[in-house]
Amino acid sequence: MARVAHRRIIALLILFYTMGSAAQGTLNPAGDPRYGSHALSPGFAPAPHTLEVWSGGDIDVKSLRLGDNCLGYAASDPDVVVELGASFERITFLIASASDTTLIVNLPNGGWACNDDTNGLNPALVFHEAAAGEYRIWIGSYATEAFDEAVLYVSEGGPEALPTTATGPDPALQPFYGEVSLAAAFQPSPFTVQFIGGGRNRIADFVAGAGCRGYVSEAPDYSVSLSELRSSLWFGIYSPADMTLLISDPAGNWHCSDRNPGGDPLIGFNLASSGFYDIWVGSAAQGNYAAAIFYVSETKPDGSFDFSIDTDCAGLPSTALGVGEGAVVSPMLTAGNPLHTSPDTATTEVYRAAPGSALRLIGGPVCAEGRRWWRAELSDGGRGWIADGDGGTPWLERAS
Repeated sequence: MARVAHRRIIALLILFYTMGSAAQGTLNPAGDPRYGSHALSPGFAPAPHTLEVWSGGDIDVKSLRLGDNCLGYAASDPDVVVELGASFERITFLIASASDTTLIVNLPNGGWACNDDTNGLNPALVFHEAAAGEYRIWIGSYATEAFDEAVLYVSEGGPEALPTTATGPDPALQPFYGEVSLAAAFQPSPFTVQFIGGGRNRIADFVAGAGCRGYVSEAPDYSVSLSELRSSLWFGIYSPADMTLLISDPAGNWHCSDRNPGGDPLIGFNLASSGFYDIWVGSAAQGNYAAAIFYVSETKPDGSFDFSIDTDCAGLPSTALGVGEGAVVSPMLTAGNPLHTSPDTATTEVYRAAPGSALRLIGGPVCAEGRRWWRAELSDGGRGWIADGDGGTPWLERAS
C-alpha cells in the first residue's frame, strides 16, 4: 500500500506542476510564492526558521544560464520569499531532504546565487553582510520529474549547525532502478541488472551487524518480488569497486555483506519466503558512486558467472577505461581536465589535472551531458568527477 500511495502522490504533483507552469519557460521572480512570504529581523526566534516544502518543477534551470551551480528542475514562480528587515552579519539558507535537491535564490539586487551540494547532498547558501530586502527562493530537484518533500531552514548560524538528511535506508521508498517479479525456475538465470551504487547514509549508523559497512541511499536501489516459496536463493554483486550489499527481507530483517578479499558481496537464503526483498548496493567509501551488476540466482555462485560492467554511453565511442584502473590526462589537452564535485559541468570545479597527470578511477561511469564521467582519485588523495572526452577527442588515456 505504501508503494501505491507514494506513486499516487508523485502523479498528483506532476499534474499540479504541469497545469500550473507548463506554459512558462523561465523563472519568474515577480510570481506569487507558493509557500508565502516570511519577514525576519536579526535575532529572530524561533531559530532556525523552518518551512516544509516540496521540491521540483518543469523548468530546466541549468538551461537558463543564471550562474555557477544554477541547476535542477524548478517551478516558474518562487517557492518562498524571505524578506530581511535589516542587514545580517550572516544568514544561511539550507534545504534538507531525503532526495537530491538544489537551491536557487534571486537576490535583492537582482542577481542570482545557487548551490547543489554543501551539507552532504543538501544545498546551502551562506551570505555574509547580507543586505536587507527580498530573497526569492526556488527549491529544485536535481532530477527531472522528481517532486520530493524537503525542509527550508533559515539561520544566522552556518550550515554545519543545521540538520543533515542521513535518515537511513527506508524500504517504504520507491526503488531508484525499478523492481522485478521472479517465480521458481526463472529465466534467464542468473537475473542481472546494472546500476550505480552508493549513497550518503553510513550503514553502521542504522543497521547493526557484521559486514554492515559502507554508504547507501535512503531509497532502495532495486526491489525483487518473489511469488512463491523456494528452497534457496542467492543475491550478489559484481563490481571492480569496493561495494556493499544490504537487503531488507519480507519480514523486515536486515542482511549485510561487504566485499572481502575472497570475492564480491553475496547473501544467501536457504528458505526464501515470498514477498519483497529491497536491495541497496552501497559503496565502501563515503561520496563514491560506482557501477555494479546486481544478480539473483537459485544456485550458489561457484565462480562460473562471468560478468562485465557496461561502460558504453549513447553517442560516445567505447572505452578501455575501467574502475580500479589507472588513467592519464591526455597530453593533447593543453588546458588540463577539470574535476567536479558531481558528474555535471555546472557543479564546482575542485581541481584541474594537468596534461600527463596520473590518477586512479574509483567510481562511475555515469553518462551525462554527452560525456562519460568517472570518479577519480589523485596522487595527493583529492577526489572528483572527471570526463573522459567529448565524443571526439579523448581526454583520458588508460595508464600503460
